[in-house]
Amino acid sequence: MTRFGVEEEYFFLDPDSLAPVPAAARAKRALGDAEIAGAFTSEFLTCQLEYATSPAQTLMQAREQITAARAAIAEFAREDGCALGPVGTPFGTGDAHISPTTRYRDIARWLADIAGGHHVCGLHVHVEIDDPEDRVRALNRLRPWLPVLLALAGNSPFWHSRITGYRSWRTVLMRRLPTMGCPPLFRDHAHYRHHLEELIRVRAAPDAASLAWAARLSERFPTVEVRVFDSQLDPDDALLLAALTRAILTTEQDAGTTLDTDLIDATLWMAAREGLNAALIDPSTGEVSNARMLLQELMRLIEPQLERTGDTAFVRERIAHIRSAGTGAERQLAALRAGGVSGLARLLGARAVRVA
Repeated sequence: MTRFGVEEEYFFLDPDSLAPVPAAARAKRALGDAEIAGAFTSEFLTCQLEYATSPAQTLMQAREQITAARAAIAEFAREDGCALGPVGTPFGTGDAHISPTTRYRDIARWLADIAGGHHVCGLHVHVEIDDPEDRVRALNRLRPWLPVLLALAGNSPFWHSRITGYRSWRTVLMRRLPTMGCPPLFRDHAHYRHHLEELIRVRAAPDAASLAWAARLSERFPTVEVRVFDSQLDPDDALLLAALTRAILTTEQDAGTTLDTDLIDATLWMAAREGLNAALIDPSTGEVSNARMLLQELMRLIEPQLERTGDTAFVRERIAHIRSAGTGAERQLAALRAGGVSGLARLLGARAVRVA
């Protein structure tokens, strides 16, 4: 069974204002001795922490790791007087303090004034594919489905204590970077490497690890790394996206319409704006469709692979839940409208470590 891994980024938030607070260094020290598989690492800002699972073969293995990690982080946060924020952007406003590492300071200098407002947390899914040429082909297959995945994954409707009107404001902020968005269509692995080296040469990315496409080949592992997702409100939302990602990347697909990169980028914007209500492009026909219909088409395409991994029931149940309760962004908006900032805080605290 194809192995995968999940990386989650989280905010530490003030429990009253839901503004980011610089608690990551304390969290790393507190979690250093935790007997949890995977690893806790610093992120770009001192209000952020990243957790990466160990490679998993089943959703249950990944769930055990993610829920244990979230529970440990949430316990630290309570003791520290802050709150865990599994969201793509924070509700409240805070100063940006760069994590004190040489690499992050170099990136901050490269970003210049962007660094001061780069409060973004994402979910990254790695899927192991041994052969480099197969990885490039899988990346090409994934490209036209990125907007559908983002439509499911929007979990950042707020910025500076305001409702933005977007389901994924994180996507809008990330679009300020020169390599954000849909990756190009590559002929082979050599073409991919040459393109990457050219981007580094012109300083559009300081290094390979700073490439900000919505999906890329990992530099550290033999994986395709999918980065289009906001950090997820609920662990099972993250697991759903991991299951869909693995199934798409490991499903051989009939040649459909090759969508231009700018068209995919435009529909990524629409998915960030409108979520599952977005008008998108059908990868098979090139015709205009919508996210809900394309999600059904995607399920038909990948169902054989979901059956092989035993993920079909979970995926169908979780998609039904999102259709009923809304994406993370919609659940956050509902909580704010019903109970104000305190209602939103209660939602974050209740959902961060929930196990379905």
